[in-house]
Amino acid sequence: IEVTDVNDNIALKKFIISRKNLSGQEYNPASAKNYLMVIGINNYQYWPKLNNAVKDASDVASTLLSKYNFEFDNIIMLKDEQATRSNVYNSLRGLIEKVSPQDNLLIYYSGHGYFDQLLNEGYWVPVESHTNHNGDYISNTEILKIINNINSQHTFLVADACFSGSLFAETTRGYSDNVEKFKSRWGLVSGRLEVVSDGALGDNSPFAKSFISYLKENQKGKFAASELIQHVKIKVAEASNQTPLGNPLKNAGDEGGEFIFYKKN
Repeated sequence: IEVTDVNDNIALKKFIISRKNLSGQEYNPASAKNYLMVIGINNYQYWPKLNNAVKDASDVASTLLSKYNFEFDNIIMLKDEQATRSNVYNSLRGLIEKVSPQDNLLIYYSGHGYFDQLLNEGYWVPVESHTNHNGDYISNTEILKIINNINSQHTFLVADACFSGSLFAETTRGYSDNVEKFKSRWGLVSGRLEVVSDGALGDNSPFAKSFISYLKENQKGKFAASELIQHVKIKVAEASNQTPLGNPLKNAGDEGGEFIFYKKN
């Protein structure tokens, strides 16, 4: 807080407020549930079909289930014809009531993305969407509004889609010790406002391959999302012409924390 008196004398006071969640309890990672929502679309009705989006989404889900503290009962998976605009939107919206302040959420989207230069708005493209029909898509504004209303401890949004970079706020924030106790709303996307690679048929995309390889090869009992983000940014930039981004999400309620991945015992 900076205060100036009538004589232009300035006093500056800095302090930190650690907020409890709305239930009045301190966050306890040992009792937290990790929710996972995975969306993968290859067989678009009107857009070009993709090679590996469903495989990428499925491989991410199976890796998290087998190696990390994610349970089958807490997973939503929408693939191809299941990933309609209505299903994706309503499933996201339903997480507002399902996820508690003691829980965490990871969302993984693999499919087409679109950017409207007139509106400066990015979109996810559901399976039944027509080309050049913005009303058929799900805007970043809608996605961020829902995330802002999901009262999790940590939410981590990962999008392997073209033109996903508009999800982010500008930030110069440094790393803080004990990041898990602060609420977080982070994102990781496969590229800036650019077209990104889907990979060769039957393989993973360059982005998904790097993301999954870190999850599989990690030997630590726990790690912060920023470590995964840094690995993906370097590996994808080395292997392709796209530039992944990882930052706090724009206007989504981030308070300086990070999603922490715990390996299963």
